[in-house]
Amino acid sequence: MRLKQSRLKTYYHRKRTVQKNNEGSTYEEYGAASSFSGESWPASGKVQAQQYGQRLGYIRNLKIDGAYTIKSDENGKLHYVLENGTDLMELDGICLFTDGAADPDYKIVAIKPYHFLTLEVERI
Repeated sequence: MRLKQSRLKTYYHRKRTVQKNNEGSTYEEYGAASSFSGESWPASGKVQAQQYGQRLGYIRNLKIDGAYTIKSDENGKLHYVLENGTDLMELDGICLFTDGAADPDYKIVAIKPYHFLTLEVERI
């Protein structure tokens, strides 16, 4: 089964890293952008309404086109690696309505490994 080609768009993933400044406080930085194609739509339905409540208006679903593999690192965190080499993890940044050069406007809150990799992303 394929995704409908007329609904596919190019989105950008930016890897999240946590850094410390010279005062010891932590902050987030995002790495270089890597592109992938997928389909995006607003969150809806009874389950997502119960799960996200007041935040439902800031949540979107994103279905990614193409094959992927699931790998685990030494800390037990799951990495979802797309066929183009893009490595997705929860809390990474996604550029849905911005280009790859700008800071991400959404972050990954949930990854669901269905036939198509499905993400739930929240506005930053």
